[in-house]
Amino acid sequence: MVWGCMSSHGVGRLQIVRGTVEAMDYVEILQNKLLPTARDLLGTFWSCIFQDDNAPCHRAKVVQKWLEDHAVNIMNWPGQSPDLNPIESLWFKIGYEISKKKPSNKRELFEALIYSFNHIVTKDILLKLVHSMPKRCRAVIKANSWPVKY
Repeated sequence: MVWGCMSSHGVGRLQIVRGTVEAMDYVEILQNKLLPTARDLLGTFWSCIFQDDNAPCHRAKVVQKWLEDHAVNIMNWPGQSPDLNPIESLWFKIGYEISKKKPSNKRELFEALIYSFNHIVTKDILLKLVHSMPKRCRAVIKANSWPVKY
């Protein structure tokens, strides 16, 4: 599994994750990857809204406390809602780019992933994804929480 983040200003640091992510593993990722990324891209957390995918480890008390202690603005949204998560569209594009390289082992796969995440993704793509959020939300509301085209 891979953890990554994005904003309209750029992509953040990737974390290759082996095995199941427990709450403390996730706090470590937030501390070592998200926090420096937010500082680099945005200067602070206060200027953004953080969105995760509602995995059980994301809802753990220790994680919620870390987010609160770091004044992270969190987007509340229903679980099992990939339609509302713009990074899913980004992962799809990255997966497509990786498949064109036809990696034959883990090293080649990770190299292709890192290259795609840092070179294929453009600011135009990121801006479109971030600015699609109001439209995504309206579509999900209109569909009465059923899946939509995103």
